[in-house]
Amino acid sequence: MKKIFILIAVLFISAPAFASIDTWFNTNPYKQYDKAITLQKMYNDVYDKDGIKIEKNMFKFEYSYKEGVPYEYIITNNTDDDLLLKGVDSDYHANKNITRKSHWTRVNVRNLKYWQTYVPFIDDYYGLKSTIEQNPFLLDFPKDYKIKKGETLRILAMGLRMNAIQNLTFIFEGNAATDIKINF
Repeated sequence: MKKIFILIAVLFISAPAFASIDTWFNTNPYKQYDKAITLQKMYNDVYDKDGIKIEKNMFKFEYSYKEGVPYEYIITNNTDDDLLLKGVDSDYHANKNITRKSHWTRVNVRNLKYWQTYVPFIDDYYGLKSTIEQNPFLLDFPKDYKIKKGETLRILAMGLRMNAIQNLTFIFEGNAATDIKINF
């Protein structure tokens, strides 16, 4: 009987690690978030070159501040043609990127370090508020997304490095079958 419980425990523990590879399980498909962000803004930077404008905003979570850092990227197409965003690559974000890698399991592991996770009612209350706050920032990054001339694309991301400003690599389709990579 002990062996069965150990086997079940191993399956539950290992499932999130294997699930980040599968496309049918553990995916949060990209959809543009239309609501305003009410979090405190900590940092702002703008990249504007060759008709592609990217604005990066870094915020601070109110309840999930120990688990990650929320980012907002606003891409504006000021070129003469439509722009195809092939994908987004990242080093250490919770979102699933173009290479299908995701570090989202680290968010849950970080949470186990704090005493609130072991007190039943406090964990339920703050855990629910934390989950609601994180949800828009945990969607997968867009793939093969066409940005029309003059339009904008808003991408929300959750960075896992707490003490450094993180960058994303945006991969656009360029002229003559070359990709334009912008690390910002």
